Amino acid sequence: MQITRRALLGSASATMLAAPALAQGRRFVIMSHAVHQRAVTGAAGGDSSAAWKQQAGVETEWLTFGVEAVHERVYREAALSQGGVDVAFLLDRYTGPHVAPLFEDLRPFMEAEPLETADEIAATMYGSHNFRGKQTGIPYRHATHGFFYNKALLRERGVEVPTTFAEIIAAADRLTHARADGTRVAGFANSMDDPSGTMDLIRAHGGDFITQDYRFVGDAEPAVRAVALLRDWFRRGVLPRNVMTFKTEEVITAMQQGRAAMTTQPFGRFINYNDARQSRFAGEIAVAPIPMAGSTDLAPAKTSVWAMAIPRNARDKRLSWSFIREVSSRASTIRAAVNGNGPVRSSAYDDPKVREMAPFLAIEQRVLPHARLTVPGFEQAGRSMDIFMEEVQRAMLGQAEPLAAMRSARSRIEPLLPA
Repeated sequence: MQITRRALLGSASATMLAAPALAQGRRFVIMSHAVHQRAVTGAAGGDSSAAWKQQAGVETEWLTFGVEAVHERVYREAALSQGGVDVAFLLDRYTGPHVAPLFEDLRPFMEAEPLETADEIAATMYGSHNFRGKQTGIPYRHATHGFFYNKALLRERGVEVPTTFAEIIAAADRLTHARADGTRVAGFANSMDDPSGTMDLIRAHGGDFITQDYRFVGDAEPAVRAVALLRDWFRRGVLPRNVMTFKTEEVITAMQQGRAAMTTQPFGRFINYNDARQSRFAGEIAVAPIPMAGSTDLAPAKTSVWAMAIPRNARDKRLSWSFIREVSSRASTIRAAVNGNGPVRSSAYDDPKVREMAPFLAIEQRVLPHARLTVPGFEQAGRSMDIFMEEVQRAMLGQAEPLAAMRSARSRIEPLLPA
């Protein structure tokens, strides 16, 4: 899934000046998660849309919702004969060929009024929102996983920083203990509300779940070995006792409080883990690439990509495109990165202000070329992920052997996959 990409326009100011002054006095409606509003308008890096709003003569209205809710509302709105949303932010796993007709194909816009240095954004990121050759979104944000560990807890237990996956497994055992103050520490924490953390372990073993061409491979030997590791960790208390109810928020809290010593999560969590206002171990939690089992290569860590789309029923599509161009520029990408966004342009990683704000970005830059989506977008992606995690948990609880659980997942998920 690729598009023609050209390196055109040399500056963000040129992008801003292209904004059409056709909408004087009206509101420009953006539907997204709250994280996108902070990335575009945050105080640390500045408001990337400020000059554009003045040039276009509009005021932006952000309608923000949770991840699932924003997609439900966007798709409902985009299906109307007349819509009220000018730009929508979409996450890769909630998109797919089934909803692509609700949004504009952005290739003609890219040819008529190109993005600044469009080829700086990786083809794989464009591909996450490209369906049957139709480019439905321009990448804006990614969330890519790294391997986090608590240096203080490693020192207490005399454990060296793991650099191989075998060392991670050994360290997880050593780090499972009760501290002197009575705090019970789990060697490893894993979110169980979706497959993202589990996929890091599966891909570190050389396996996968659903391939880009929609084949189920979760019952292949590498994936089964990873599920068996989770079962073993759960039986021996290496995972938190209540891990079956763990969502992302519980993993964050466990790491901040020192109730878990290691995990895989988005690189941006480095800021949460080392924030003295939130964390008992500020300055002590580090991040590294996830290693492959049996080699020194980097594992293909989980990533996800949010992109900006224009509903087919948007009122002024040229105005919508001008907004996308402005907040996609190199300068805007740097501002958003300072505001905490996962930058989709490689140049943002080299900016001194961004590197000072986020020292982990040099590592993330190494990992990003190897990262993969949790699943490709399709209509039943959410249901497929739920089924997969149900079967993983059955194996962890001893209700089925890992291979049997993964074969059950195959029988339940294959009918949901696109032809």
